Amino acid sequence: MKFLNKCVCIILVLVNIILMPLGNVKAAESNDELHAVWISYLEFNDRLKDPDTGELGFTKERFQSVIDEMFDRVKELGMNAVIVHVRPFGDAFYPSRYFPWSKYISGTQGKDPGFDPLDYMVKAAHDRDLKFHAWINPYRVTSGTTDVNTLSKDNRARKWMTSKDKEQHRRVLSYGDSLYYNPSEDWVRHIIRNGVKEIVQNYDVDGIHFDDYFYPVLGTNYAKNFDAPEYKKYVDWAKKYGAKAMSIQDWRRDNVNRLIRNVYKIVKSANEDIVFGISPGGFLDYLLMDDRYYCDIKTWLSKPGYVDYIAPQLYWSFEHSKFPYDKTLDRWLKLHTNKDVKMYIGIAVYKAGSNEDSQWKSDTKILSKQINYARKTGEVDGFMYFRHDFFFKSATKKGVNNLLKVIR
Repeated sequence: MKFLNKCVCIILVLVNIILMPLGNVKAAESNDELHAVWISYLEFNDRLKDPDTGELGFTKERFQSVIDEMFDRVKELGMNAVIVHVRPFGDAFYPSRYFPWSKYISGTQGKDPGFDPLDYMVKAAHDRDLKFHAWINPYRVTSGTTDVNTLSKDNRARKWMTSKDKEQHRRVLSYGDSLYYNPSEDWVRHIIRNGVKEIVQNYDVDGIHFDDYFYPVLGTNYAKNFDAPEYKKYVDWAKKYGAKAMSIQDWRRDNVNRLIRNVYKIVKSANEDIVFGISPGGFLDYLLMDDRYYCDIKTWLSKPGYVDYIAPQLYWSFEHSKFPYDKTLDRWLKLHTNKDVKMYIGIAVYKAGSNEDSQWKSDTKILSKQINYARKTGEVDGFMYFRHDFFFKSATKKGVNNLLKVIR
């Protein structure tokens, strides 16, 4: 009888495990979750001035010290990955054949700092058992200025904009108060692809990461501005060869998709284990509009050959009037039909304790609630946190402490 009772108990335990809700399985296997911290150019900018000399730019020794401190902190938080800017504005945190040295390393765009920051960062991350994802903004050249003279003389964008060959001028577009590489230009796709290739071939990175800077918001005049002249050439070509022309919005999405597909191929040809992912803004309604962004999330979440992961930036409280966290996450998951594409969630650590709405201000458990809600869906593979420095602000402290309890 004792033997029979023991067998029954074992069977019941096994049944319970099999029937355990997927959300609980995710929570139970939280060690397999990605917990990545974004480290942006802003972190580097805030440390760019030498506190002893007042000079702008990192020496090799000071840079390594800064990275050691940040990565040690990330490890102490219980994270397992860092996503670090290596090309925020068509520049580079490494010696590049295609992009100038970043001012966020040397203090002046185009100035060689005399060492290789990316090489050290990758090794420093791996020494701490942290995955390293190289973060790239593919199209952004400037923000807040369209003055070409702010770019270094060796900047490809400046060379194109000032070339005697006027056709090259269209490779960089001025819109609003910023400069962008033209997504419809083959030459632009070429240098972005090659910029990715030199990273994955020369550095032991674990991932290539694009964020949400694709086409800008073009407004009601979207069919006539930005790269509309290139679209007209495409329509003329289609008429000449009897092809059916795409709408301008689908053509723009195809421009982005052509880049994404080729970057994916480049990454995988270098090493199948390197992942390629994108972190679009979380506002689904806006992403699907015809006048902005043109990032084809429906395709990326449903078809192979584009990305290994998507990480929508769900930077709102549960009480947000347009994009409540839980309902917005549920909508993203409905689009997630290719289960080979991992789903990560971007978490707004920087908003904890802020005045955006009453929940961010008063609910010190909002970040932990967001993690728990995502886990219960059984469909979320991990989280990305924006950004490093806000883990250590006094305003975010209570929210962060509660977040760390559910992470650890």
